[in-house]
Amino acid sequence: MSGETSNIALMAEKISSELFKWFRWEIVGTTNQNYPCHKNNIHQTKSDTHPCDVVFRYHDPYLNQYVYFNTDLKSYAKGSITSTAMRSALISLAESIDCAEGSPEWQEAYQYAYGSAEVRGMLFVYNHDGDFDQNFYDVFNTVPATDLKKGKRGVDIDNIPLMRGHKIHIVEPRIINYLQSILSDIHKLAYDGCFPVGDDYQFYYPDLLLHKVNGSPSKLPATIESLTGPCFIIKHGQAFRYTEAEGKIVTFEPGYIVYYNGEGRIELEFIYIFDMLSKFQLLNEIPNIRVRIIHPNINHDIRAIYKKAIETYVMDWGFDEYKRSIIEAIVFEQVDFVKPKFSAVDLGWRD
Repeated sequence: MSGETSNIALMAEKISSELFKWFRWEIVGTTNQNYPCHKNNIHQTKSDTHPCDVVFRYHDPYLNQYVYFNTDLKSYAKGSITSTAMRSALISLAESIDCAEGSPEWQEAYQYAYGSAEVRGMLFVYNHDGDFDQNFYDVFNTVPATDLKKGKRGVDIDNIPLMRGHKIHIVEPRIINYLQSILSDIHKLAYDGCFPVGDDYQFYYPDLLLHKVNGSPSKLPATIESLTGPCFIIKHGQAFRYTEAEGKIVTFEPGYIVYYNGEGRIELEFIYIFDMLSKFQLLNEIPNIRVRIIHPNINHDIRAIYKKAIETYVMDWGFDEYKRSIIEAIVFEQVDFVKPKFSAVDLGWRD
């Protein structure tokens, strides 16, 4: 592997570790290791081993168990994100986690929590040139040939050898950029004194009818389901600064940020958010809530859509002026969608 190719491969590793650290995931064991295949008669491995780029884990607050992500880190240029590449990666991951659960070598290497853990696969697809601007899942679709255009074979999920009960999560380029945009926004808010510096924040998980939250709220991670879902909530403490003359000055009161990963094309998107906040009992009094939308294709008329959603929500529920004031107190803002790029040469100099 050439120096530049090696540095390109490092990009996904660097991005993933920086992202998930803030979301309170941890890396366990060593990176870039192979472990023996225990099902050679079933798995089509070339070297009788399975690759493992990195293993992340967190303690799921609803499942009350550790979730381990046997992760395949991919760093692709735009033209390399193809159905063939994705099919090969998913087959490899499915076979890897099939072996991992029963592999003493894997379990010892990655501090497997016996009796209270689950192993999943994660395909992390980073677009290092920043030029991949289509829907990632288009590469899964089969396109029939025509007289004018060659056909394209997609990815048949049914043919991926994933065992019953096993899961593979795909963190694709747009989700990666969405998460990077959140971190960029948090850092900007903290710099402006609108978010606490340090770790005075937590990912908000309400008790559900069938699932209760386990663990200290201040230590809970952001689960893969929340990070790849339409929105999730961060609860934060006071933001403040110190001056020698005045001492501690509070610059922003405790509150909540709702990050929304949508285009904002119809009222129902925001009505869903209002319903969610109401169900979580966060609209019982004038709240300090900010709804911050992050998407590469935000509707140009989004503020009008948002205001119309307020009117519809208030009217449909027959709310009085006090309830209206609570909804209208929510601060709605757009966030820049960032697509950071790394230079392979620059990474080489850093190393």
